[in-house]
Amino acid sequence: MKATWDKLEKNWMQFEVEVEASEFSKSIEAAFRKMNQQVTIPGFRRGKAPRAIFERMYGKEALVQEAVEQLLPRAYGQAVEQGQVEPIAQPEIELVQAEEGRPFIFKGKVQVLPEVTLGRLSGFGIEKTVPEITDEQVEEQLNALRERLATLVSDEAGEVVNGSFAVIDFEGFIDGEPFEGGKGEGYTLEIGSGTFIPGFEEGLLGAKAGETRDVNVTFPEEYHAEHLAGKPAVFKVTVQEVKKKELPELNDEFAQQVSPFKTVEELRGDIKNRLTEAAQQNAEREFRNKIVEAVTNDAAVEVPEVMVSDKVHDMIHDFEHQLAQQGFTLEMWHRVTGKTHEDLHKEFGPRAEQAVKTDLVLAAVAKREGLTVSEAEIEAEFDRLLAMYPRQKADIERLRKNAGYRARMREDLLAQKAVEHLVALNTAA
Repeated sequence: MKATWDKLEKNWMQFEVEVEASEFSKSIEAAFRKMNQQVTIPGFRRGKAPRAIFERMYGKEALVQEAVEQLLPRAYGQAVEQGQVEPIAQPEIELVQAEEGRPFIFKGKVQVLPEVTLGRLSGFGIEKTVPEITDEQVEEQLNALRERLATLVSDEAGEVVNGSFAVIDFEGFIDGEPFEGGKGEGYTLEIGSGTFIPGFEEGLLGAKAGETRDVNVTFPEEYHAEHLAGKPAVFKVTVQEVKKKELPELNDEFAQQVSPFKTVEELRGDIKNRLTEAAQQNAEREFRNKIVEAVTNDAAVEVPEVMVSDKVHDMIHDFEHQLAQQGFTLEMWHRVTGKTHEDLHKEFGPRAEQAVKTDLVLAAVAKREGLTVSEAEIEAEFDRLLAMYPRQKADIERLRKNAGYRARMREDLLAQKAVEHLVALNTAA
């Protein structure tokens, strides 16, 4: 078999493949044996009809077509190996010659992995900065713990202010008529939380327990219920009770309630240690990201659109999964935000392109620096996953045997090695 490859622009390559006539004849004969077993020809047992009889009934073209379908993928794969190219999409193929007794020839073009011209791998002057944890940050965490144990108590003499919790009965009207979903009783509303539509919570400011008010609002144009979107409404609201948040006292008893420590000072020390550890981890992550970004930006590569498109689809899939965890669907998100699927593609586009470029650059770094991932390292990664997710053992073991998944894991581990290598190059001795 002969295969020629020629570069085109924008990461495209054209190719022509010629398979020997004898090989094509063997493929046609194999196609005949296969198809002869699948059809019934009068006077012959299945699979026993002579080829001449078969061709008279079904035509030689059927055999040629079957031979092409069987031979072409195999020949294309061999051509890819010979040319040492890395396709990133399905090829566009055109048959040139497919006749028995003559060479089988096809040609086409395909997008391939682009060449990366690396720039500097070090010398960017990037430093790791770990911010010092302040006493104010520690107190913020302590107050957050107090907020979690806060209780609501009746504010008998008070009135509704920002931060109050108003227990309300309400009913909404549009053009004097009540509407579905606009009524509630005994609802506890935190004023200033933005839970209700704009203007509702503000309309209760200054109200006292037992007071009834008409609150005038307008539903947002992008409101999820289309029959209410953009319409003015009046809510008749009765404040049944005004409550305020009461925080527990910050003392040793509180420290023992929220932690294994006996004193507030011990709790403060633990919070500061954890904040310091988190700051160090964030600084390390930012340091690594800056190095990778600098190396990526210093490299030259023409990012293929097909890879960006694939990355965008992956990002949208992840976004859809995040929405599902919050009880939303992508369709609901489109309705609420008014953004289309095309808008989402445009938003993710720049990030996707940068992510693809980063992946390509890290792969090029690994290749140039001679980094590799062994089978033992892949097995160790599967073992780590098993230790983390023992309940998913069957799924993980199935993936362990999946060649495609192992290849993706190898790529991920190699990228991690490339990052570690770059960090080492950019870390002062």
